Amino acid sequence: MKTALSLLATLFTVSAFSQGADVMIRQRARNVANENNARQGVPAQPQQPAANPAPPPVPLSLPQLKADLSAIKAGTTVTPELKQKLAADILAGAQGNKPSQAAANKLAEDLANAFASKPLSSANLGRLVQQVDALINPSKFPQAKPQGIYDAIQNAFVENGLDQKRAAAIVDDLKALK
Repeated sequence: MKTALSLLATLFTVSAFSQGADVMIRQRARNVANENNARQGVPAQPQQPAANPAPPPVPLSLPQLKADLSAIKAGTTVTPELKQKLAADILAGAQGNKPSQAAANKLAEDLANAFASKPLSSANLGRLVQQVDALINPSKFPQAKPQGIYDAIQNAFVENGLDQKRAAAIVDDLKALK
């Protein structure tokens, strides 16, 4: 019985040592790579945590669109100049294929009218702008599912109090950007 227990204890010790050695080997490899990079002028790579970290946030290419939409207050009339600015923001945010001016104008018109009716909350506005970014810049968001984005945008506007028909029009405008 004692022999079995000592054998079992030895196996656990060897297993723990091999796992510790594995971690030490990986850390030493990182250190050597960082030293080599430093000699070549490449900045050292920060150490990664053991758990799978969340992917880094993708830089937003439409900050001006967010600022212009947040400036629209409920019950106000949106000027044609602001609608043109919204359309320009959409076109400027497209990093690959640019949508047509007519499609951007239509989306800007419907977004302006929706926000003049009842603006989205700050959190929902941020999500909307990121979703629009994902739709007009699909290479930045390769895992994005357009239909899911369209549904999420429509649901956000409907839950905010916009009627279904106007929310669907915004989604149709987004689809026309392609």
